[in-house]
Amino acid sequence: MGRMHTNRIYLFVALLLLTIFAVAACAPNPRAQLISPDMVPEVKGQAFVPPTPTPLPDINNLSEEEIYAGLPADVVALLPGDPAHGEQLATSAGCVGCHRLDDSNTVVAPSWGGVAHQAVTRVAGESPALYFYQSITEPNAYVVNGYNSGIMPQNYNDILSPQDIVDIVSYMLTQRGQ
Repeated sequence: MGRMHTNRIYLFVALLLLTIFAVAACAPNPRAQLISPDMVPEVKGQAFVPPTPTPLPDINNLSEEEIYAGLPADVVALLPGDPAHGEQLATSAGCVGCHRLDDSNTVVAPSWGGVAHQAVTRVAGESPALYFYQSITEPNAYVVNGYNSGIMPQNYNDILSPQDIVDIVSYMLTQRGQ
């Protein structure tokens, strides 16, 4: 009885090993080169030419309609806004206490240096002006990765007039960096 039991164990182990080898034989070769957009098969005698990268959208290449798309009609009526007044408001309302125009202090809030370019792609499908407007009126609607929500004052929509907000948005749209 013991020998028959031992033979069954050997048979089971042999079938298990055979199954493992059969499955391993069907698996793709991990050493084979995979074809992807970043990898091109080698052709002898020809130099590798990487694909042309797709440039990021640039605010300088957007039309006025694209820059201001999606803003509420009552806000559009206040455009284009006064960037100089917006700069004064950004100082008096305390915005520049956290948002610098350089990278000297980005611990609390993202820099405004070049922020107009960043706003083009910050939220997919949103225009730069809409992103800025919403960031002021609803500061937690979108929070930049690496920063905490609830830090920015939640009452700018109450203490600033609609024209003041448009002026600040206009000022932010001038921050295009180099």
